[in-house]
Amino acid sequence: MDTHTATGGWRKKSPRRIPVPCTFPWQRRPWRPPKRVLIFKPCCVGDVLLATPTLAAFHRAYPRARFTWAVAPHARPLVANHPRLAGLVETGPVVGGGKFTWRDVVALAGRLRRLRFDAAVYLERSLVLSLVLLLAGIPLRVGLDSLGRGLFLTHPVPVPDEPRHEAELYLDTARRVGISAEGVKLEYTPPDWARRRVEPLLPRGRPLVVIHPAGGENPGGVLLSKRWPAPRFAELARQLANAGAHVVVVGGKDDRALGADVAGTWAHNVAGRLSWDETAALLERAALFVGNDTGAMHLAVACGAPTVALFGPTDPRRYGPYGPRAVALWRRVGCNPCFEFGRARPDCCPLDAIGAITLDEVLAAAAEVSPQVAALL
Repeated sequence: MDTHTATGGWRKKSPRRIPVPCTFPWQRRPWRPPKRVLIFKPCCVGDVLLATPTLAAFHRAYPRARFTWAVAPHARPLVANHPRLAGLVETGPVVGGGKFTWRDVVALAGRLRRLRFDAAVYLERSLVLSLVLLLAGIPLRVGLDSLGRGLFLTHPVPVPDEPRHEAELYLDTARRVGISAEGVKLEYTPPDWARRRVEPLLPRGRPLVVIHPAGGENPGGVLLSKRWPAPRFAELARQLANAGAHVVVVGGKDDRALGADVAGTWAHNVAGRLSWDETAALLERAALFVGNDTGAMHLAVACGAPTVALFGPTDPRRYGPYGPRAVALWRRVGCNPCFEFGRARPDCCPLDAIGAITLDEVLAAAAEVSPQVAALL
């Protein structure tokens, strides 16, 4: 199934572009090597992971600089132990789907100002959030300029209208200031304690397959049409287990019942029992991961697991797995992609798009990305 050649279909009307002059005086500042750098990408889990190659590129260019990540509470665990970071700043209610006031915006700017950053790498698409960096007194601000909403940046990076992968868009900020983006990848290293905790879940002499049937729920909204039907996940788990794989079903606390339905009597259901660190420790030992367009899918790629990602309303050209041992399955059914500019159309293909992916296609993709699984099928 080719995820990159489909054309046509519905396109959401673009938000109104903010009219701005060609340049502002602050956009004529030369870029200088910084000593204290803020990575501003607060939310959500998958997007934060897709920003880790950008951190790697800047850190490689400025290995003696001190890097801090501004992150929302929901996504904090994904960068809490990152070895390239010297610290974290929580953004509080300003980012992540909660309600906030201008007092919250000024308070966040004040927290950032006290840390005296030389430069900020801004990976959001919000006029208000780019204003935060200006109010924080950060002199150099490179970042995304989507529809004119980056007007407070000193080094804006225009976001093109045509589909471009989010990780590549973020890396354009490095390229904008002359930093190479070659060879960087998603990064996540689980701690040793997490590796010890998942040891009992690891098979002896059988390939480990991790299935994540949930997703579509973030602090900013709910889009359950991103989920492949649970009965098909259950049949996938059954067939792989019968072929000789050790199948483990993962998910969050609210996914326990779903995990039990998928696991049945042929797989192990640990949904709601593992932290992000423990899930990562399991994934780095996996012969295969299968899941929807979720943060867990991007975590699997970051941990090096061969990955089959299932897409429906979202566009894999923008949000697909960003790694060499991964494939995205997606079928155009006439209404998709219908998730653009951070929102889904109200009548966005309830299950038509992702339901068009067949079990046989998933099994074929699994054999394609994982030699261990191919040997069983």
